[in-house]
Amino acid sequence: MNRILLAAAAAALMASAVHAQPMGQRQPPNPDANGDGKVTLAEFKAAGAERHTRMFARMDANKDGKITQAEVDAAPKPGHTAGHKGGKGGQRGGMVTRMDLNKDGAVTEAELTAMTERRFQMADSNKDGWLSKEELPMMRQRRGGPGAQ
Repeated sequence: MNRILLAAAAAALMASAVHAQPMGQRQPPNPDANGDGKVTLAEFKAAGAERHTRMFARMDANKDGKITQAEVDAAPKPGHTAGHKGGKGGQRGGMVTRMDLNKDGAVTEAELTAMTERRFQMADSNKDGWLSKEELPMMRQRRGGPGAQ
């Protein structure tokens, strides 16, 4: 009888933990493609490449290969309908200013790739050329993205 009660309590705890996670948040993808416990720059860039492509397709309204702050502000947030404006708040506010390396008022895919490389270098706290299991969550926490605790 005690075993049944313990099993039921454990199941209830696991179910409540699943429901405690905010809706729409998913676990971040695992960038460690070869499963060796190390994330190299190549793996890190590959993990973000699909997301960058989707972001460009969604935000580059005039399809000129550049994203301006006006396009960022007008673009729907992921998961919202096309009529919903992105607004200037949150992580999107100032996105162009942060990523526009040549200060021309727009972000290109090359600048986005360079930003990815800079994020990798900043996250590699011990400068060994790869990200460990410990360095990845710290990077996500600084960014406030999925997986941040």
